[in-house]
Amino acid sequence: MPSSLSQHRIGIICAFAAFFLWGIFPVYFKMVDYIQPFEMLCHRIIWSVLLLLAALYFSRGFSELKIVFSSLRTVTLLFITGVLITLNWFTYIYAVMHNMIAEASLGYFINPLVNITLGMLFLKEKTSILEKIAIFIAFLAIALEIIKLGSIPYIALTLAFSFGFYGLIRKMMRVGSFTGLFVETLLIAPLAVGYLIYLGFSNKLNFSFDSTIWLIALSGPITVIPLLLFANAASRIRLTTVGFIQYLSPTITLSLAILVYNEPLSISRAITFALIWLSLIFVIADSFIQKQKRNIK
Repeated sequence: MPSSLSQHRIGIICAFAAFFLWGIFPVYFKMVDYIQPFEMLCHRIIWSVLLLLAALYFSRGFSELKIVFSSLRTVTLLFITGVLITLNWFTYIYAVMHNMIAEASLGYFINPLVNITLGMLFLKEKTSILEKIAIFIAFLAIALEIIKLGSIPYIALTLAFSFGFYGLIRKMMRVGSFTGLFVETLLIAPLAVGYLIYLGFSNKLNFSFDSTIWLIALSGPITVIPLLLFANAASRIRLTTVGFIQYLSPTITLSLAILVYNEPLSISRAITFALIWLSLIFVIADSFIQKQKRNIK
C-alpha cells in the first residue's frame, strides 16, 4: 500500500504533467494549422468521444451513464456545458492558428479571478478583502487594455468566462469528470459529424485518410490525457496546491508565444500582464493566510 508521502508525490507529478501538457498545446495546434479552426474543433470533439468511450469501458463507468441519462435536467445542463467547453476549445484553437497565443495565455491567467467572481455572484461564496482587491486590479487591467489598445481582448475574455461558467455549472452537478466530458462531447458530436460531412460534400474538407491521420487522431489523447492526470492529482493533493501549479500552464503558453512564435508583446500588453500577476499575488497571499487560520483552529 503506497504511503501518504508517495501518494502526495504522485499527485504533484500528475499535476505538473497535466498543466505542462496544457501549456504546450500551442505546439500541437501549430502542427495542424493547415486545417481550418472549426474543422479542427470537430475532429477534437469526435476523437475525444471515441477515446472517452474506451476509457469508460475499461473503467466500467457505464453505470454512471445510466444515472446521467435518466435525468433530463442533468442532460440539459451537460448540453449547456458542452456548448461552453466547445466555445472554449474553438476560441483557443482559433487564437493559436491566428498568432494570438499571448492573448490566450492572458485568458487563463484571468480565469482564477473569474472563478472567484462567479462564486461570489452565483454561489454566494464569501470573498476576502485581498480577493476583492485582486478582482478590482484584474478589471482595472482589462479597462486599461481597452483604453490603450482601443479594443476589447475578446480571446482572453471568452476563454476566461467560457471556462469559468463551465466550471460553475459543473460544480453544481454531481457528475464525474470523465462521464461528464463524455456526455458533453457526445451531445455535441452529431453537429461536429454533420459539419464534416457538409465539408466533404462541398470539397472543402482539409482532412484525408493519409499518413497525417495519426496527427489528427492525437486531438483525442491531448484532450483526455491531461484531464486524467488532473483528476489523479486532485484526488491526491489539496486543491489549493493544484491552484498554485495551474499557473504553470499559461506561463508556458506565454513563453512559447514570445520566445518560439515571435509574437510581439507591447508595453500596454506587458502592463496588463503585470497587473494580472499582481492580482494573482493577492490571491496566493490570501490562500496562505486562510491556511494559517485553519491550522491555528
